[in-house]
Amino acid sequence: MIDFLVLGAGGAVPTPTHSPAAYWVVVDGHGILLDPGPGALVRLVRSPHGPDSLDQLTTVLLTHLHLDHCADLAPLLFALHSPLLASTEPLYLIGPEGLATYLRRLSELYGSWIEPYQRRLVVRELAPGDAMDPAAPDRGLKCGPDTTAGDEPQGASVTAFAAAHPEDRFGRYCLGFQFRDAAGHCAVFSGDSEPCPALAEASRGADLLVVECSTPDEWAMAGHMTPTRVAELCRQAQPQRVVLTHQYPPAAELDLPDLVGSGYAGPVIAARDGTLVRIGADRGGSGRIGTTPPGDRSGGQP
Repeated sequence: MIDFLVLGAGGAVPTPTHSPAAYWVVVDGHGILLDPGPGALVRLVRSPHGPDSLDQLTTVLLTHLHLDHCADLAPLLFALHSPLLASTEPLYLIGPEGLATYLRRLSELYGSWIEPYQRRLVVRELAPGDAMDPAAPDRGLKCGPDTTAGDEPQGASVTAFAAAHPEDRFGRYCLGFQFRDAAGHCAVFSGDSEPCPALAEASRGADLLVVECSTPDEWAMAGHMTPTRVAELCRQAQPQRVVLTHQYPPAAELDLPDLVGSGYAGPVIAARDGTLVRIGADRGGSGRIGTTPPGDRSGGQP
């Protein structure tokens, strides 16, 4: 079973309903904080679908190192410096090439302030085609463009693919991710990307595609998706359900499901902060997908 909780459905410009990027993905019971942008930690522990404490956080996964996707890394490490947190389990920080350099530069700025009080940090950089076990993130799985179908990871896995988004500070590429549970259900996260073959291939036949839809068509820019681009991707890949995220204010004001649906017959949801999509939740394992509305632990809106 895979839960995909949208903690931040917006881009770098926050609104009351669309905060910067942040997602909580649970694969067969193993939680992953994906792209912790500004304010992600508060929204994570506030959500009724997230962990109760940062002590329960074991894995952070990043598509790229732009601030709207990684700005809460430093606050997370600063929080772990506190002796109030009790966990002694390793914390896995996993992302693209350049992550180790980014963390080293944070350390140059903040020194011991961002050294966890009693948790060991395990940093792993992924290249396109690399895969990991969500239950043991430091363990690589055999996968990649040169493997055959029989070599694909068995059981639950998270596999990186190359996204088409500009990166000129820390590494050569940005990533998207394909999440699979042990029953074979598949959820794909585009990261930030314009249309590209790797995204189309990863999304082909997926149970769920969580894809950015940053701007209206008339504001189209390199490295990002628009409703028309998303519709074309969906026509090619035919995912079973689509969730639109990373919406900047002009896009969020549109009827995005209607615009995308004009070129794609499947169900489309425009995410808001707090949207939760679950696949594989039925006992028969047929991949039934459900959606719950936003909320917080107090029962109000986030």
